[in-house]
Amino acid sequence: MNLTRRDGLVLAAAAAAAPIAQAAESPIKRVVTPKLFDAWIALRGGEDGPGYWYSEGLVRSMNGGAIDSRMLGVETWITPKELRTPTSAISISRKVYFFLERDKDVIITDKASGKPRRPSIFAYQVRWFTLVDGMIDYKVESHDTRGTRMGGAGSVYTVTSVGDQVHVNYAVFPAQATSDGASVARGEIYDYFDHGPAIKEMSQRYQSTWASGNTAGSMANMMAWRVPSFDAVPNEWLKAHIKKNGPLWTAPPKDMAEVEALRKTSPVKTDLIPA
Repeated sequence: MNLTRRDGLVLAAAAAAAPIAQAAESPIKRVVTPKLFDAWIALRGGEDGPGYWYSEGLVRSMNGGAIDSRMLGVETWITPKELRTPTSAISISRKVYFFLERDKDVIITDKASGKPRRPSIFAYQVRWFTLVDGMIDYKVESHDTRGTRMGGAGSVYTVTSVGDQVHVNYAVFPAQATSDGASVARGEIYDYFDHGPAIKEMSQRYQSTWASGNTAGSMANMMAWRVPSFDAVPNEWLKAHIKKNGPLWTAPPKDMAEVEALRKTSPVKTDLIPA
């Protein structure tokens, strides 16, 4: 069969494009070195005392982007020295995020129950990070005050550095149920940033973003800043509400002994959850 000049050019272009397409489909392996592993643990905080992360953002509908609520909360975090090795770390945290009116610090009403909406709340989370063959193996145990569950399967951590700046990215896919008990698929993407030691103010140096979406049609995103203490959290309503109704959430669990006691407690009662 005779080929025209045009046919030849098309075939040549396809042949040239084939290696590019094949390369694009090949997975990129980013090795996490011990130095990068240390940088991630240091970024998250809690090695020399409790670390605190303040977060705020929005919950929207995927159908048009209408704002359902604001999210506002705090996570407290420690990585005890006795639970740290050159290639592993066990971190213990506690967190609560409230769903508030768009323009004021008032908890929204849950449409299904007609009551103030339950926050996203954890009496504790224990996270295991282990460096294995240049990758971070991750698992997490979570107690949402009603019971415990394991998670973290399938998480892939990417840790990169440019100069003295560090970026950490990973995704998780936790199980989720709606307020009426229906099960939905969900995904979360986290990005953490250490902008470098030249930046002295903690909240400007350490920051993170979080985005989440589910098959129920809801998506959310938050920005977070690491702050030096609970009292440094910039929202006065949040601090006062937690101190009054859930003082346990002003600090992380002290140690694994406290975690073990909470494991045996279900439910964990707190006035942070609407009655």
